[in-house]
Amino acid sequence: MGENLKDFLFNLIVSIFIGLLVGMVEVISINMNSETVTILIMCSILGGFIGTISRLVFIYIFDIKQKGVNLAFIAVFIVIGAISCTPSAYYYFVEGIKVSIISIAPILVTAELLGMSFCYYSYRRCLDLNLKLINKKKQLARND
Repeated sequence: MGENLKDFLFNLIVSIFIGLLVGMVEVISINMNSETVTILIMCSILGGFIGTISRLVFIYIFDIKQKGVNLAFIAVFIVIGAISCTPSAYYYFVEGIKVSIISIAPILVTAELLGMSFCYYSYRRCLDLNLKLINKKKQLARND
């Protein structure tokens, strides 16, 4: 029963994201102009920057400093939020453009949800790889 519920929820979440991405493609294709292309390029660059910094922060806290995984996840959460707010802060403080919390909230929620999900996935993948390596090491030690 529990496995069926887990599979159902996983399918539901993945399907929601697929629907969201399809909707985004629809909105982008309908409203495509030079400003949209500029925003997409800026968001892609910012996303790559956030992902790189988040990964380095996680590795630094969890692997190098040997702190708890929860602290590493909290640090990544803060990094994602801070860097995601940077363009809005730039528009507000430098350009003098009013930025509402209503326009920032969906960006932050999406960035945090996707960024933290990817961080957790990467963490779990590394744990699985380490477990396989440990098992292989034990197997090779038995064969000697």
